[in-house]
Amino acid sequence: MSLRIFRANDGSRWKVWHVRASSASNVPGMPLEWLAFQSEDGSERRRLLEIPPTWSGATDQRLDLLRRMADPVTLFAQRHSPPEGVRAIRVVGPDSGEE
Repeated sequence: MSLRIFRANDGSRWKVWHVRASSASNVPGMPLEWLAFQSEDGSERRRLLEIPPTWSGATDQRLDLLRRMADPVTLFAQRHSPPEGVRAIRVVGPDSGEE
């Protein structure tokens, strides 16, 4: 599972990862997969149902655009938090704000 950390245009840091709901936990009407976005402090989450196939290699600017397109999530289950032990892919360069 890919997990990315990126910096939004406003300077905030976000995590994004691909969620695949198990068939056992699937609720009728709920999607089977989506991109989950979570602010660094955990105060905001968003869900994008249309997953671009190359999202994990996207620039920070592109990820921020996808984040802004995603729907805010007000109630969220703990089971869809970023997976523990997954190494984040850090992109260092002009879009990351780091050198």
